[in-house]
Amino acid sequence: MKRFVWILGFIALLSLAIPAADHLKQGNLEERRVRTEEAIQRALNLCYAQEGFYPAKLDYLLDNYGIVVDFEDYSVYYKTIGSNIRPDVTVFLKGGLR
Repeated sequence: MKRFVWILGFIALLSLAIPAADHLKQGNLEERRVRTEEAIQRALNLCYAQEGFYPAKLDYLLDNYGIVVDFEDYSVYYKTIGSNIRPDVTVFLKGGLR
C-alpha cells in the first residue's frame, strides 16, 4: 500500500512538472526571439553608421556583423525599400506558439 501511494505521488508530481517545463521552454523561446530581433536592429544601426547604407538582404548582416539566427526555431521577415530607409524587421517563432 505504501508503495502504491508513493507511485501515485510520483505520477502526480510528474503531471505538474511536465507542463511547468513546457511553459519555461516557451518563455525561453520568446526571450530568444526578442533578443534576436534586438540584435538585428543593433546590427542595422552599426551598418548604417559605419557604411552609410542599410543592407538589401539579411544575409549581409549575418555574414558581416556576426548575427546568428536559429532558423530551425525562427523565421525573419526582412523588407527593404531603399538603402537609406531602415528595413522592416520582425522575427517570428516558427509554428506559432508551441
